[in-house]
Amino acid sequence: MITLPARLTELQAMIQQGLVDPIAALHHQYAQISVLDEKFHAVVKTFPPNVGQKGPLLGVGFAHKDLFNLRDREPGFGHHAGIENTSTTMAEVIQQLEQAGASHLAALVMAPYACGATSQNPNFPRSINPLNEIYAVGGSSSGSAIAVASKMSYVSLGSDTTGSVRIPSATCGITGLKTTAGLISLKGVNPLSKSLDTIGILGRYAKDMQVILEIIASHPLDKPIQSPRISSWLPKNMIDPLVSSSIEQFLLSFKSIKPIDLTEFKALCDATNIVMAYEISTQYAKEIASENPPKGLKSVGKIAQSISLAQYEQVIHSRQQQSESFIEKYLSTSDILLIPCLGQSLPNWGSVEIGHPDFSREAYLSLFQFMGFVNLLGLPSISFPIGDDSRGRPVSIQAIARPLQEKTLLDFAHQMEQQLFDGNCYIDQFHHDRS
Repeated sequence: MITLPARLTELQAMIQQGLVDPIAALHHQYAQISVLDEKFHAVVKTFPPNVGQKGPLLGVGFAHKDLFNLRDREPGFGHHAGIENTSTTMAEVIQQLEQAGASHLAALVMAPYACGATSQNPNFPRSINPLNEIYAVGGSSSGSAIAVASKMSYVSLGSDTTGSVRIPSATCGITGLKTTAGLISLKGVNPLSKSLDTIGILGRYAKDMQVILEIIASHPLDKPIQSPRISSWLPKNMIDPLVSSSIEQFLLSFKSIKPIDLTEFKALCDATNIVMAYEISTQYAKEIASENPPKGLKSVGKIAQSISLAQYEQVIHSRQQQSESFIEKYLSTSDILLIPCLGQSLPNWGSVEIGHPDFSREAYLSLFQFMGFVNLLGLPSISFPIGDDSRGRPVSIQAIARPLQEKTLLDFAHQMEQQLFDGNCYIDQFHHDRS
């Protein structure tokens, strides 16, 4: 039995040097997924290893959110286990990975229709957070976050419409990248909100994520900015003191940082909600009108009842101007804007499970309040852990940059890994400190 290295980049090097057989590596990864899923419940379906064509990802297996078309398989999209269909064409982004030599080993659980801020899904067993079984798992890319945090997969693809990559990453202590609008193809990906949907990448290490981004990006990325200028927005009146104190401590580590007041925040959030609710209610009108609609769709449907076509069109028409104005105001004199991820200390799963006796609306809303406006603006954003709060629960921060500056964000996240965790990932540090 082989032992796999901690990083994707290390496995690549070992395979290229002939130190690890790619077939053996794939079978080991496949076996690891099956064993770990018995504990964490992140998998919808596994696919036996199939050694791909030669390329930089030969011998590397991945598990992804179950909203991507696969060869001869329609995804379950969180409401069933998928459908075998010989006429199904593989999603372009999965095809790009396969052409680079990668193997697709598992489809992962998600919130039904990708509409939900947590892992709550009555169609599958409750998913377990690898940090602690009582902690909540964010959504909708819940299975992707669990697979990465538990080491089922080095990296996983998810979708981010209003935070669905960044939220689960923050709850599971990993890194989540929401990419520039249009950077990664959505062809063959089940939609939620056509104007807000993006493909994102979840990983334990930023450098591993960059390997994948280079393969699936449909446009050339800007060169990373060395010594980026940094600004921050920390609205203490909107954040639990447990979280704000941890972020304040993190911000003190920078020699120069420019505080800003994001005065447009509420207006941008309102505009995002209009687009999201209108598009989802239009896309899934039949499901929302059904006798027992998924809770996420049902909630969005209620919001959409008060939104007119004129309101929606007005937001869509002004969207580009809003983005340009935001960039000019906040990202012309700064290269990275730091803002919070979660508004509260990571909650227990019951407090964000709709219908649970411990459910807290405030805790649920705190999961996504700082997320959606970034999708409206079409900007790239990365969430990554910066340490623990006084309860010993992970605190993450979100970094926003100009379009196509993903390399700057990933470099920044990598530098934070080096400074905060001595080059290791937060997950390993978390378990080491508690062992």
